[in-house]
Amino acid sequence: MSEALIIFKAISSAAQKTALFQKVLSTSTQITVKDKYERTVVMKVLSINNQFHLKCISLDGTELNLTQTENYLASFTIGDERYLFETRPLISDDNITLSVLGLFHLQRRKNFRYTMPSDYSAQFTIDTINAGPCNHMCKLLDLSTEGCAVEIGTPGVSFNLHDQVHADVFLGDRPSIRVSGVIKNIRPHGMMSLVLGVEFNHLGQESEDKIVHSISSLQRELYFRKAG
Repeated sequence: MSEALIIFKAISSAAQKTALFQKVLSTSTQITVKDKYERTVVMKVLSINNQFHLKCISLDGTELNLTQTENYLASFTIGDERYLFETRPLISDDNITLSVLGLFHLQRRKNFRYTMPSDYSAQFTIDTINAGPCNHMCKLLDLSTEGCAVEIGTPGVSFNLHDQVHADVFLGDRPSIRVSGVIKNIRPHGMMSLVLGVEFNHLGQESEDKIVHSISSLQRELYFRKAG
């Protein structure tokens, strides 16, 4: 079985943020920040103000490679719950102040179906139907480890329920993901296209992991792009 998909849920309420960071402070919860060399720097929060600026010190004495003009990813864990935020550090001689530019709760869910943003390049390229070669490029509408929905123009195509397909999933410029499945439903979409519901079968562990990691990465990318 694949791991659960990580869902990024934005925390925008000032009251929720205040309660959460007060817990970080009172429990001496550590915060980790990745520098430009992908090293993890562990920090302790000394204080927090009403603008959610966290005054911190480094716990491991690592020489920091942070600039004050770039955004970095910071994270912390309370109990079994993990949180992530973007920050632009303000560095002084004896401490670092982390601003909180976007705060997210990372939730794990099984078999979550992720709907693709309409303006995102996501494709499903079918190269085999019932063991016969073909070349059909479809727009990927949603995706999970269990299956997907795709849209395809009707001219020159013929699909039937229970057709077996092999395809590659493309999410932006990420490496393709090889999948196989069966067409479980077909419905018209407008005058010139169809929506196919594909249920995956014999999906290898590598492909399942790639789907989980790709959607999690995509979701983080889009959330932070919006937050920025």
